[in-house]
Amino acid sequence: MLQEVEQQEALVRKIVEEVRASGDEAVLAYTHRFDCPDMTAERMQVSDEEFARATEVAGAGFLEAVAGSVEHVRTYHEKQRPGDWFDLRQLGTVLGQKFTPIERVGIHVPGFTAAYPSSLIMTAVPAQVAGVEEIVLVTPANRQGGVHPATLATAAALGLRRVYKIGGAQAIAALAFGTETVPKVDKIFGPGSIWVMLAKKEVYGVVGVDGIYGPSEVVILADESAQPRLIAADLLAQAEHMTDSAAILVTPARSLVEPVQNELSRQVQRLNRKAIAWQAIEERGAIVVTRDMEEAVAVVNELAPEHVQICTESPFSLLPKIRNAGCICVGESSPVTLGDYVIGPSHVLPTGRTARFSSGLGTVDFFKRSSVIYTSKEAVADHMDIVRALAGLEGLDGHIKAMQARLRRETG
Repeated sequence: MLQEVEQQEALVRKIVEEVRASGDEAVLAYTHRFDCPDMTAERMQVSDEEFARATEVAGAGFLEAVAGSVEHVRTYHEKQRPGDWFDLRQLGTVLGQKFTPIERVGIHVPGFTAAYPSSLIMTAVPAQVAGVEEIVLVTPANRQGGVHPATLATAAALGLRRVYKIGGAQAIAALAFGTETVPKVDKIFGPGSIWVMLAKKEVYGVVGVDGIYGPSEVVILADESAQPRLIAADLLAQAEHMTDSAAILVTPARSLVEPVQNELSRQVQRLNRKAIAWQAIEERGAIVVTRDMEEAVAVVNELAPEHVQICTESPFSLLPKIRNAGCICVGESSPVTLGDYVIGPSHVLPTGRTARFSSGLGTVDFFKRSSVIYTSKEAVADHMDIVRALAGLEGLDGHIKAMQARLRRETG
C-alpha cells in the first residue's frame, strides 16, 4: 500500500512539474491520456452554446431542485459571514481585524462518467456569499469532450462562466500555476480522486487549498431506542458512495447488532449500487459494542469522522460531548443525506480523522483575515520598555531603534 502511494505521488509530482513548465501542452497531453483523446485548447473552455444546451437538457424540474438547494445553502452560509471589528484602546491605539474575500478561487468538481452538481453547489455558494470576485471551475470531460449536462446547468444557474473541461492532477496544477488558457487562482477547493488530493498537497504553498479529503465516513451513535431499519438505511447510504467508504455503528446496546445486520442484508438488495455498498460494508463497515454510552462517545471522538449521527433517546444531551466530527446530525429523523444535498451546511467535510483539527467548508474559508494596528507616539512610548526587554533579549536592536525613531524629534 505504501509503495502504491509513493508511486502515485511520484506520478502526480511529474504531472504538476510538467504543467508548471509547459502549460496547456502538458494539460492537453494528460487529458488525452486519461479523459478525452480529442480535446484541444480551443475546446477546453465551455462555450455559451454548451451552457444553453445543457440547461435545456437538464430541464425545469432539475433546475427547480438546484434553486431550492442553493437557497438553503446560501441562507446557512450567510450566517457564517465574519465581520470586521475595531477596538479603541488607551493613548489613541486602535486594534482590529479586517476580513477580505479571496480574489480568485478554483473549484474542482469530479465528473467524467458521473455528475456531482451537489458538490458544485456546496463549494461555489459559500464562495459567492463571501464575495469572491472570480470563480474558476474545472471538471473532467468525457471521451467525447463533453461535460454532464447537470453539472453545466448548475454552473449556469449559479452564474459561473469560466468552466474548463479538465480534471485530475493536471487541472489542479493548471489552477495553481496558470496556463495559456486556464487562469491562475489563489486557492483551490473541491473533492476529487486520490490524484486530485495528491496534486492539492503538491501545490500547497503556491496556492491555498481547502483540505485533503479521503473516503466518505459515517459513524452512528445509537442506544436501544434506535430503529435498526433506519440505522441500516443510513449506513448503506454512506456505503454506496465508494467501496472504501466507512460506515460504522457504535452502541452499548448489544440487542441492536443482529437486527441491524439483518436489515443491512435485506436493504442492500434494493440498491442500484448494491455491489459497491456491500463491499464497503464488508471491508470498511463495523459494529462496535461498548460497555456504556460514555465509552461509545469516547470511541466516536477517537474515530473523529466526517459525519456523526446521534440516534438515541435524548440526542441533544450527547451533542456537547461530541468533540471531533465534521458534521453532527442530531436525532434519527436527521439523516446525513439532508446534509449532502439541501439542508444548508456544505457537505465538503474533513475525513480520515482530520476532524480532530479541521472543520467543514464554510464562508470563512473564502476570506483572508488581516490584523489592523494604529498607534500614537504616546502609545509607542508606553510600550517602549516591553519592546526593549524582549527585542534586546533576542538581539534585534533594529526593532528597538525603529521604536526610538518615533520618539525623537525630526532634525535637518
